Amino acid sequence: MKRWVPLVVGALMVPASVTAFGFSVYGEELETALSSSPAVPASHAGPVPVSDFVSPLRMEPAAPAVVSPFVAQQNVRELFTSHAVKGVTFAPGTSSLVGRGEDVRRGLASVLRNVTGGAVTLVAHAWNGETASHRCDVLAMERAGLVRQYLAEQGVESVITTRVIVDPVWGPPSDFGPQVDVLVS
Repeated sequence: MKRWVPLVVGALMVPASVTAFGFSVYGEELETALSSSPAVPASHAGPVPVSDFVSPLRMEPAAPAVVSPFVAQQNVRELFTSHAVKGVTFAPGTSSLVGRGEDVRRGLASVLRNVTGGAVTLVAHAWNGETASHRCDVLAMERAGLVRQYLAEQGVESVITTRVIVDPVWGPPSDFGPQVDVLVS
């Protein structure tokens, strides 16, 4: 490794010395060729006045697109349709996301983040007999609370309310489990 050090240092020094020589020989020509203003006499002391100074522009980040509640509800429906679900899906008997629940929840946050003038209602479903305690309303409310908390953490500033529905029968297997529906009004 030590054999390479002189080669590396030499490779760095040679161009520097050639450049220094070039500037010392052609310095005057380069100074006048590159100067966009007339040369300042050496007798002038002090700072050079700047007469045509333009202050730099500050770029503000683009304002997020404002979405009406009607358009947001359409976007929510499209999100659910694209994932082939009816809402944010949960594993039966738990408050754990299942299937495409995580993807749908993330998509909801991006759809609802820019809604103005609207309210979001989370309708949490649970199936009758889904829990051993038969307190399916508590389980549904827990699911709604988790979705609500996630949306708030992701910057959704709309008023978010929750409703609970205990469905009388278990849904078919194609329903992917109980869900939380999202209504924007």
